[in-house]
Amino acid sequence: MRVLILTSSGGTAHDAAAYSIKSWLELWDPEGQVKVEHLLEEASFIMRTSVSLYNWIQRYWPWLHKVYWRLVEFEDLVKPGTVLFGRNYLIRLLRQFRPELIISTHPHINRGHFDLSKRVIGGSLRCITCCTELDGGFGFSRNWVSLTANNFWSITSEAAVEVEKRGFPKNRIKVLGPLFEPSFENLLQKTQGESESFQELPLVVLGSGANGSNNHIDLLNALLPLSGRIRVIALCGKRESAKSKLHEWSEQNSELSLEALGFQNPEQMAKLYKEAWAMVARPGARTATEAIASECVLIFNAFGSTMPQELLARRYFASRGIDIAIQNPNNLVNLLASWLKDPKDYSRLKEAYKKNRLESNHDEIKKLILGSA
Repeated sequence: MRVLILTSSGGTAHDAAAYSIKSWLELWDPEGQVKVEHLLEEASFIMRTSVSLYNWIQRYWPWLHKVYWRLVEFEDLVKPGTVLFGRNYLIRLLRQFRPELIISTHPHINRGHFDLSKRVIGGSLRCITCCTELDGGFGFSRNWVSLTANNFWSITSEAAVEVEKRGFPKNRIKVLGPLFEPSFENLLQKTQGESESFQELPLVVLGSGANGSNNHIDLLNALLPLSGRIRVIALCGKRESAKSKLHEWSEQNSELSLEALGFQNPEQMAKLYKEAWAMVARPGARTATEAIASECVLIFNAFGSTMPQELLARRYFASRGIDIAIQNPNNLVNLLASWLKDPKDYSRLKEAYKKNRLESNHDEIKKLILGSA
């Protein structure tokens, strides 16, 4: 089967979902062809600029997303039943690859794109929206919902309820859980049920998206009073400049155990989730999903406010009593110090993660994608 997966690097979740699907399809259908296409970036200068602006805002001015998000919610108005920006590129792609199935993992590659694709390929083409969000309500993009999609793949029942409210037929909505890279899931399965190790200092992981957005230096300065009581791993994504700055900081503050790491592959990330005492990260959909699937206590970095789309993860966590957020570096050091002094609150959080662990329904996902559902 020829499968075209449409994604964009605006945020981490969309790419992660796309490449996870590709990896599993290569196992399920080794004779098939799978192509991942960053359609927004490749098809149009205007949309490529929009993605770059999104990532820049996320890195430096998260509060500006309160305005930017509202503006792009009306992006579908410029493509009523078709595509205007990048139309010719998409048509060429479709004619060259001739997909039998299109899966979109991004809200802005649903409306219009599926309509145009079915006109180019024909009625036999199936289209599936793979939604990466955890919850509904404000922050859930209207652009996720395209009635032209044959199915809507939701990872939680909360997101499925939101989609049904927005008019998508209930019988075409599938709640199947997230799909992670095989190596990520294999490591989680190997370590499932293993007891925590207390041989080393508690590990605090400072996360970042693939674009390396972070507040690492500010957080590390605040964590200095906990030197000798915790160790820290700081992730830098694909930004070597961020990694170099952390190495310089570590040389000047050697009393705090710090390791700076670049972009981690899925297996490496799974290992970090399982080893971490706690992880600090923006409330991104993929990090939140991976953390709750691996039972890793997550502390949301809400510096510069929470973006509308980030409210979805926080809402999902809040409904389960595990929404912990910091507004500044002092919040973090005070929180960790309280857990070290009296771990009962931390133990309660850890138990809640185990109770609410997210799992993938591999059999049903396979049936949906291969057309046997």
